[in-house]
Amino acid sequence: MRAPQLIKNMKPPQMIIFGFLFVIMIGSIFLALPMSDQNGQATSYLDSLFMAVSATCVTGLAVVNTADHWNTFGQVIILIMVEVGGLGFMSFLVLLLNMTGQHPSFKSKMLIRDAYNFTSFNNGDKLVKSIVKLSLVTQLIGAVMLSVDFIPKFGWGKGIWFSVFHSVSAHSNAGFDLFETSLFQFKDSPYVLMIMSLLILSGSFGFIVWFDLINFREVKKITLHSRLALTMTAILVVAGTILYSLLNIKSFDGRPVTYLAQNFFLSITPRSGGFTFSNYNATSYASLVLTMVLMFIGGTSASTAGGVKTTTFGVLVMNIRYIFSNRFKTIYHERQIPRRIIRRVYEIIFIYLAIIFSFSFVLLITENLPLNNGIEYVFFEVISALATVGLSLGLTPDLTAIGKILIMVLMFIGRIGIMTVIYALGSHAKIDEELIRYPEEEIVVG
Repeated sequence: MRAPQLIKNMKPPQMIIFGFLFVIMIGSIFLALPMSDQNGQATSYLDSLFMAVSATCVTGLAVVNTADHWNTFGQVIILIMVEVGGLGFMSFLVLLLNMTGQHPSFKSKMLIRDAYNFTSFNNGDKLVKSIVKLSLVTQLIGAVMLSVDFIPKFGWGKGIWFSVFHSVSAHSNAGFDLFETSLFQFKDSPYVLMIMSLLILSGSFGFIVWFDLINFREVKKITLHSRLALTMTAILVVAGTILYSLLNIKSFDGRPVTYLAQNFFLSITPRSGGFTFSNYNATSYASLVLTMVLMFIGGTSASTAGGVKTTTFGVLVMNIRYIFSNRFKTIYHERQIPRRIIRRVYEIIFIYLAIIFSFSFVLLITENLPLNNGIEYVFFEVISALATVGLSLGLTPDLTAIGKILIMVLMFIGRIGIMTVIYALGSHAKIDEELIRYPEEEIVVG
């Protein structure tokens, strides 16, 4: 079968995977070229591929330092992949169709729906254009605000470039930086930490939530999805800030504004941001566990963030609460959550945990771990990759070839979405379950 025909016969989930793989392959070829390297030397293709996957999947894990290894050209390539990966390749396809005066086909509309988790494909192309505009405006505002601090520090050229790069990276929840040690030099700068926190938060909200907020004046209502997403985000940010403040109380130096900004940042960046101003190897086990929990949850559906998503976790918590109350229906704001949604929540969380444990087990076998580190050294990295966060305890730069491939697979699954991967790999056969009935038999569980 010819390639064009093969692509034409693909299901929407398969098309999404193909689109991301195409972007990754093109990006990896550019990064492998000597013209992308600071020293004018070719980078090994495996390392280039790893960086391309990390950028396109907006993760931020790196086998080479972005600031030291890549020149301006290489950094631009990474930034383009971050932008495409954050917005989704479908955004650029829709813009291309509009520029040529064409309208998306029915299949393209289905693809848009699946790529952005829209409930329908009506006006999907218009929504995508709005997504691009909203993201670009947010990134521009972020760049301008960062430039207030960066230009005096680094000069006009570097200051503007650093502002644009970090604004795009933060809003896309990518975690890539052009400083040798992430945001360590801004540890005592509440202004930079707050701007970066708000950019990460804006990207993790999700496009559906943003549309609801923007259109609230006109429609005078907000969807149940957005209500739950905003509630869970607020709870996680406030709870995270309080818990980190308590855990880091020994580091309080009498500057409450700086201390609050630091812990506010710490509560947001694990939920797919990937930036840091501290060494996670030196933190307490309690802080590591809290960070891993926040990474596991991630941002909101239809956003640039990874994780199981805030709405998934919210439905899980509500359902467990109702189970303990011996109630069979899960109610939120006088609306019943469908059983298929609840079933999907448990499926996602189970598969997510299964992937974490299986990949961690293999990495514990293949990788040479420092003597002073326990299994958290691997589990932290695996969760970070699968949730597309980018925080690290230091395992990624020393990965073996097998380890790099495994982490790349995790980042790809995390960005595409577990259910999308399952649907893409699923059978083409369609069975009507209503036509086939099997006898029931009890199994003792619990």
